[in-house]
Amino acid sequence: MATTYKTPGVYVEEIVKFPPSIAQVETAIPAFIGYTEKATKKTAGDLINDPTRITSLLDYENYFGSAYPEKTISVNITDVEIGGKLQRDIVVNQPSSPSTFLMYYALQMYFANGGGPCYIVSVNTYEKEDGTKNLISFSELDGGLALLKSEDEPTLILFPDAAGLASDNDFYALYKSALTQCHDMQDRFAIIDTYRDVEYVNDDTDLVSPIDEIRLKLNQEKDYLKYGAVYFPYLKTILDYKYDENAILINHISYKKDAVPIALGELNDANTALTPIIAALRTISDSADADATNDNIVGAIPSILKYTQDPLGYNNNNADFTVAKTIPAFTTLLDALIVQLNNLVEIKKNIKNAANSAIASVEELATADDNIIVVLTAFTGGFEGTNKIESVLKNIIDLTAKIKNADTNAKVLSLVKTNATNIITEVKKLLDYTPVLGLPDNTLAISTDVFANMTTQVTAIITEVSNINVAGIDVNNGAMNGRYLADIEPLENASYNIIKSEISNLPITLPPSSALAGVYARVDNDRGVWKAPANVGLNYVIKPTIKITNGDQDNLNVDTVAGKSINAIRSFTGKGTLVWGARTLAGNDNEWRYIPVRRFFNMAEESIKKATEQFVFEPNDANTWIRVRAMIENFLILQWRAGALAGAKPEQAFYVRVGLGQTMSALDILEGLMIVEIGMAVVRPAEFIILRFSHKMQES
Repeated sequence: MATTYKTPGVYVEEIVKFPPSIAQVETAIPAFIGYTEKATKKTAGDLINDPTRITSLLDYENYFGSAYPEKTISVNITDVEIGGKLQRDIVVNQPSSPSTFLMYYALQMYFANGGGPCYIVSVNTYEKEDGTKNLISFSELDGGLALLKSEDEPTLILFPDAAGLASDNDFYALYKSALTQCHDMQDRFAIIDTYRDVEYVNDDTDLVSPIDEIRLKLNQEKDYLKYGAVYFPYLKTILDYKYDENAILINHISYKKDAVPIALGELNDANTALTPIIAALRTISDSADADATNDNIVGAIPSILKYTQDPLGYNNNNADFTVAKTIPAFTTLLDALIVQLNNLVEIKKNIKNAANSAIASVEELATADDNIIVVLTAFTGGFEGTNKIESVLKNIIDLTAKIKNADTNAKVLSLVKTNATNIITEVKKLLDYTPVLGLPDNTLAISTDVFANMTTQVTAIITEVSNINVAGIDVNNGAMNGRYLADIEPLENASYNIIKSEISNLPITLPPSSALAGVYARVDNDRGVWKAPANVGLNYVIKPTIKITNGDQDNLNVDTVAGKSINAIRSFTGKGTLVWGARTLAGNDNEWRYIPVRRFFNMAEESIKKATEQFVFEPNDANTWIRVRAMIENFLILQWRAGALAGAKPEQAFYVRVGLGQTMSALDILEGLMIVEIGMAVVRPAEFIILRFSHKMQES
C-alpha cells in the first residue's frame, strides 16, 4: 500500500481484517536411527548419514534393503522305524546368535501398527566391503542422532539396533543424548526400550534388573525426562526371519546309515562333471603358435587372453579396444567364461557339501575327520578368498556388465586393461601363459594355472571318504547330516519344505519401541495427539516375552523413589496384547506425567511458533497484538472443539494474553520483546477408574 500519492488517479487498497491461521504440525513422524543392508539412492552408500524420508516399506526396501540374514538357525532331524515305516521328527531351533540388526523388522512393526511417513538415518551397512560384519557403535548411532538436529519434521526418536550395543553404559548414554536433543529442540519425543527384558550382567559385572538399571542410568533432571517414555517388556512377533539357506546346518540322525554312501556317490558324480568343465575353460595345445591368431589356442580363458593380445586381428594398442570393435565380440567371450566359471563353482559347492556331510558323520573320530578336512581345504583354497576363483568370477561379472554399458572408447579401454581392477588382470589370476619364441616350435610357458591340480585334489577327497565307507565308521547319520538347507532341496524336497515352514513359525523377539511408534501414529490419526496411546492392541504380536501381573505393574507404573514410570505391555484374556501405560519418565510430575499431555504441548508449541514467525519485525503495537491473539485463540478453539482441551466454554479451556501492562512492560517493548502467554487445560487420561459401591436401605 502506497504511503504517499503523487499521480492523480484511482488507487486500490486491500485491508487485512482476518488474522492468519495456524496449521497443525505433524505429530507422529518417527526417525529410525540404525544400520541397514544398503543405503543407496543413486550411487552405493550415498544415503549413509543422510536422513531420508520414506512413506512405505517398499520405499525402505528400495533404498535400504532388507533384514540381515540369520546364519545360526540349526535343524535336528531324527528318523525312527516304527512298524516298518519311517517316522521323521523335525525340530527347528531359534538362532543361537540372533542378529542384532533389527531395523528392517522394526519398520515392519511400525507400518503394521499404523505408521505412515518416517525418516531413516542409516549410520552404516551391516557389512564392510570385504564381507566382515560391522559392530553396532555408540559413536555411529550418536552421530546419526546429531544429524536429526537439522531436520525439522521428525517428532519421535527411535534406535531399533541400540540393544545390540556391547556396553549397557553406551545404551543409556545414547538415550540420554536423545532426551537432551528433545529437551533442546522441544519438538520431539523419545520412545525408549530397556537394554534387555530379563536380568543381565552389566558393564560392572553385576547381575541387574533392566528396570532398576534404566532408572539408575537415565539420571537426568525432570525437564529432560518429560520428553521420553519407556516400554517393557519385549515382544514376540509373527514376523519371519530372513535367513541364509547356505548357513542353516542340518543334524540328521537315522536308523538308516546312508550319509557317507550318498556323499561318496555325489563326489563321484561331481568328479565326472569336473573334467569337461576344466577343459572348456583352459584347453591349450602344447605347441600353440606364438602368433595369437592360431586356432590351436582354445577354451574360454585362452580365447580371452588371445583376444586381448590381438583383438579382431589388430595389434595390441589402445585403439583396438573401442565400443564398436570390442563390445559385441569380446563380451560374448566374457559371457561364455562366466557360464563355465559358474558351472565350476556349482560343482565345487556340491563337492564341499558332500565332503562336509561325511566330515559331520565321523566328527567324533579325529583322524578320519582330519584326513578329509585336509584334502577338502586344499581343494576349496583355490576358490575361496582374495584373488581366488569366486572372487575373480564376481569381479568379471561386474566388469562385463560395465563394458556392455560403456558408451565411450576410453571407458572400454579402462575396464579391459588400465583400471586397478580390469579384465586382463582378473583373467590372468586364473590362467596366464607366455609365448616362447626362437625354439624349433613356438611354445607356451604357463605361469599361472589354478585348475592344474583340481582333479587330483577331488580324487584325494573321494579316497578319504571311500576309506570311511569301507570301514563302516558311520553308524547313525542320515543322508542330510552335515549339510545345509540349500543343499537338501534336491535330496529331500519334502523335508526341505517342512523346514522352511517351521522356520517361518519361529517368533522374532523385538524391543517394543517400533510397534509403539506405529501406535502413536494410529492413535493420532484416529483420535488426536491428546488421546493416550494406551489400551490399544498391537498388531503382529503373539505375546510379550514376560507376563506382567497387577503386582508387577505396581512397581513399574509408580516409582516411589525417583518417579521414573515404565509403561507395561500386557496380555489380557480375551483381549490380546495391549499397551497398558501412558506415562513419561517424569511420572511424579503433575504437569508432565502423561505422554499425550507432553506431546500435545509439543504440537501446539511448534504449530504456534511456526505461525507466529510471520510477525517478527512487525510493529510491536496493539494492532499486531490483536492479530496474534486472535490467530492463537482461533487455533485453540479448534482444538477445544476437537476434544483436546477441557472446559465447558473456550475461556475455561485456555487463555491467550498479550499487551502492554498485561504481559509486557514498556522496557520490554523498548528491548524488542513481544511476550505472549498461553495457558491450556489439556485433557488427561483416566488412568484409574474407581467404582464405589455401597448398600442402600430398602425403601418400599
